[in-house]
Amino acid sequence: MKAIVIATKESKSLPVLLASINAYVPDDVVIYIAGHERWGIGRNITCIPNTATNYGDAYNAVVHEAFKKYDEIIVANDDIVLTPTTYQLLAEDVKQFNRWEKSGWIVARSDYVRSNQIAAHLEPGLVYPANQCSPLFGYVTKAAWVDYPPINWYSDDIQCLEMMQIGFKHYISRAFVHHAGSQTIGMDNKKNHFDAEPWIKANKPELHKIWFE
Repeated sequence: MKAIVIATKESKSLPVLLASINAYVPDDVVIYIAGHERWGIGRNITCIPNTATNYGDAYNAVVHEAFKKYDEIIVANDDIVLTPTTYQLLAEDVKQFNRWEKSGWIVARSDYVRSNQIAAHLEPGLVYPANQCSPLFGYVTKAAWVDYPPINWYSDDIQCLEMMQIGFKHYISRAFVHHAGSQTIGMDNKKNHFDAEPWIKANKPELHKIWFE
């Protein structure tokens, strides 16, 4: 877990995320950012342009850049804040579950996220298996990675399913991150839902029947 990757469209929350990384993550962990200038927080930052028009393509680009050097990474939303124990607990859970299982995502729980990751719904000391998860702050390996589809909403759902289809298992870590909530793609849930429909209908008709019909 020597690299954290972030894609952003000039989120106002990004400086807070970077400050929390600087405070709570070991100095030898490097950062890859798509779409933002170097913030100068006292560590190695690689910046690449973010020319994507959607969440999926933006993260695919920066993840593949990090995978040129690292086989294990953490993917982070640009609108989260780490706590003093976030990185430590995630690292401990990765060590435990990646040793015995063919892990896909091992992700932090949060206060604003899909239901199965909401911290208030989970026991603090337990790691939970998951079919679907949102990698607000999540560990993944190069071997497990499947590219996101080129959409915003449902990109992580589809990726999780495809990773499971090739034998990988997902977990909700004991680690916690605060999530400001939908700073990246906005709060218009209806628009986000239907913007994804054309691609899903054309490429995942079985999921289109579940989510749109």
